[in-house]
Amino acid sequence: MVKTIGKYVFTFIITMIILIALLFLSSLIPSSVMQENVKKSSEILIENGEKETITTSIGEVSLFYFTDALMINTAYSIDSTHPYISMMLDRKNYIPGQTLNEHVEIEKHVAASPNYVDDYGNTFQVSELYGLMHGENIVDSYEYPRYWHGYLIFLRPLLAIMDLDTIRTLLFTLTIILIIMSLFLIIKKLNIITAFIYLISLGLINIFFISNALNQITPFIIALIAMNFILLKNGKFKNAGTVFLCIGIVTSFFDLLTTPLITLGLTLPLYVLLNIKECNKKLYLDCIKLCVSWAVGYVLCWTLKWVITDLTLNRQIIKDAIYQIIYRTSDMGSYTYFDVVSMNLKNLGKKVIYIFVALLAIYTIIGLSKEVYLKKIKKINTSKIEGLKSLIFAVIALFPFLWFGVIKNHSLVHSFFTNRMLIITILCIQIAFTIFMGLQDNLLKEKEQKLKEKV
Repeated sequence: MVKTIGKYVFTFIITMIILIALLFLSSLIPSSVMQENVKKSSEILIENGEKETITTSIGEVSLFYFTDALMINTAYSIDSTHPYISMMLDRKNYIPGQTLNEHVEIEKHVAASPNYVDDYGNTFQVSELYGLMHGENIVDSYEYPRYWHGYLIFLRPLLAIMDLDTIRTLLFTLTIILIIMSLFLIIKKLNIITAFIYLISLGLINIFFISNALNQITPFIIALIAMNFILLKNGKFKNAGTVFLCIGIVTSFFDLLTTPLITLGLTLPLYVLLNIKECNKKLYLDCIKLCVSWAVGYVLCWTLKWVITDLTLNRQIIKDAIYQIIYRTSDMGSYTYFDVVSMNLKNLGKKVIYIFVALLAIYTIIGLSKEVYLKKIKKINTSKIEGLKSLIFAVIALFPFLWFGVIKNHSLVHSFFTNRMLIITILCIQIAFTIFMGLQDNLLKEKEQKLKEKV
């Protein structure tokens, strides 16, 4: 037991050291080399607006550029002469020699200069970044140290050599490559049915459009990389818990609380499918262990940022973080849990739900047809052991609804992107259905027996 705990502690420490070191190195890049590309990026964003809604064949996709502007502003505002302070405080609008007022993080929302706040308290990050990069004398800088902002590891070097449009193209290409790799490995390690389920699930949440928003594609890229790693290892690890611990850590380090749950919800089903021939009890216990490992990595990584910032820079981040936790998990006045779920389903789109239901109907028809064919034509009976194993995926399918119940406020306010966590439900119910209907027999230990011929 002590040895196992030691492995988890060692994994956590090493992973955090590597990530923090990379973040520090990225903070050494002078902002002057990024200036031209950041200026071009602000011009691209001002054309897009704070938020863009794209109409597709299966519904609307909402892209939140407000956060992208914040990320680019933060990347540009890193002071390479004081890399540690900059990477821990994560300021925006910070320009040495121009900044006069440095504001600590405020409660509830990311602040903005007075010119970019309306009468209702709404802030306009895209317009503010555009003003900053086009000669406006913005003298107020604002800190956002609640998150690690790990995306700076990649965003700062990229902005040194390319603008936002090129970065978007790069992310789109990377997303396609990772999806193709994962589908190839799923077909090789599992079967074509599971590959189809993953592809259709990613398509139903418009994964390729999401790549246009830096913040929203980040957790999907993490999930896809983790999926490929698990598939390459064939789901066999000396301690799978440390793998999911790392996935949780990386998610917390890079993501700004968009759809973090998908890095667990897209990888755990693969691990289960790769090990589904194990006994049911062991598989359930493994799932619990991996979920706990992911959650511990996610929470401890986040908490470590608050502790380090408080101890070294005296910012009282822990106090603010606790307030944010209470705020994000609180009720929304007259809105209930069912309102939160309803809003996320609404933003997912009716067409998506219709397609999902139609797929389940198709799986049912194929499964029943196969059963009739085996029994009536081939005189073969397949022993029924699918129930408990398909139930595992039905349980994983509930994860987004549990998240909506805990992170109520955030899931309601940001339902236009938190709805994408429902990909876990779409994915896992399809897997459960195909297993139960006998469409994934090659993954199960099944014994086929010929029926006795009737005299």
